[in-house]
Amino acid sequence: MILIADAGSTKTSWIMVNNERMIIGKFESGGLNPTVFDEETLSKNIARNNEMFNHAPYIREIYLYGSGVDDPIAYNKLNKVLQGLFDKAEIYIYSDMLAAARATAGNEPGIVSILGTGSNSAYYDGEKLVKSIGYMGYLLMDDASGNWFGKQLLRDYFFKKMPKQIHQQFKSEYRITPKSVMTDLYQKPQPNTYLASFAPFMKKHYKSKYIKDLLLKGFDKFITQELMAYEHYQTLPLHFNGSIAYIFKKELLEVIKKYNLISGKIIQNPVEELINFHV
Repeated sequence: MILIADAGSTKTSWIMVNNERMIIGKFESGGLNPTVFDEETLSKNIARNNEMFNHAPYIREIYLYGSGVDDPIAYNKLNKVLQGLFDKAEIYIYSDMLAAARATAGNEPGIVSILGTGSNSAYYDGEKLVKSIGYMGYLLMDDASGNWFGKQLLRDYFFKKMPKQIHQQFKSEYRITPKSVMTDLYQKPQPNTYLASFAPFMKKHYKSKYIKDLLLKGFDKFITQELMAYEHYQTLPLHFNGSIAYIFKKELLEVIKKYNLISGKIIQNPVEELINFHV
């Protein structure tokens, strides 16, 4: 059997298939970003899904796509953990950006982006990732990501830029204070994930003009500042992967159309799309 995984900092989606492309099971486990977690945590985050782990002796190949795996030290750490848990399987580890490219563009060239907890992009020639703007962390980049939108919501809340009704709803749902925010951002691990935890508020209050304007602002910023930095942005399709892109695709497509660009495929999770690639 073959196991394919899409691993982020927050969670990992797994899909198990046989040689006939039949899906045996779908699973979720904890995040597997090797730049964030130590070996013990990585092991626990995988093994705590008992249903999936019970199949370990029968798995012969694992294709894991994840964030943070471009760093050699992080790659080796995750590879060691996987080999220890799935000792009968061949392990293959690739970047989450390559997963997004293979799942959306297939074998055709395109500009591929991830809009989830964080954001990133790359130029894909139909076979490999050729060029990327480069990722410099959530403080300098991550426009239109979950943590970017979360930061905007917090700023608008404390600066009282939200409409009165939205402000009251945000206050009621999160009950945060400046002190609690400072603690989570500067004293606890994974501040980017903390910021992204406020993004679901946009889906819950999607009908608000304030939310729609915020979405348009974020997508406009991502496209004009990041995607337009690629040489062929006007002639290649723009593909997107991730929960933010998928849930708010209407606003994303509106901004793409605004600049007369070519819209490509927009998906939430690449795992099922990757079955045809590996089986």
